[in-house]
Amino acid sequence: MITICPFCKPDSHASVFAFSGDIKAMYNLSPILPGHSLVIPMKHVNSLFDLNEEEISAFFSFARKVTAFLCEVYESDAYDWSLQEGTEAGQSIEHLHLHIIPRKPGDLPDGEDWYGKLQHSVDPQNKERIVLSESEYNDITMYLKGLWK
Repeated sequence: MITICPFCKPDSHASVFAFSGDIKAMYNLSPILPGHSLVIPMKHVNSLFDLNEEEISAFFSFARKVTAFLCEVYESDAYDWSLQEGTEAGQSIEHLHLHIIPRKPGDLPDGEDWYGKLQHSVDPQNKERIVLSESEYNDITMYLKGLWK
């Protein structure tokens, strides 16, 4: 697990394309497919169990809005959600976050699975996951921020 939480750094707010109360949405720095984004509570919590019922409701309600937005922007009628808790489940950052991945027919080669790619850590040497340049990442963030209502 990463010891410094990248979602809690003050400069991480520049990467946010949508807010709702205490929840934010950010594009994934290492997207598996176009549109791959994260929904993240602003307060540092490791687990869904660290949220009360009101916070859970707000988290998933916002995630639904972000998913509809991403599916519209990326012209998709389908999506995957993944919430990994614990190292055994593939969580690489000790801060609750939900992956939203818009899907299209044929978006991955036959026999390839997005979840397997999600298990690969973000590492420039790892060819399983691309890592966007700072410029690419900023451009996508600004594009999404401009479209978010």
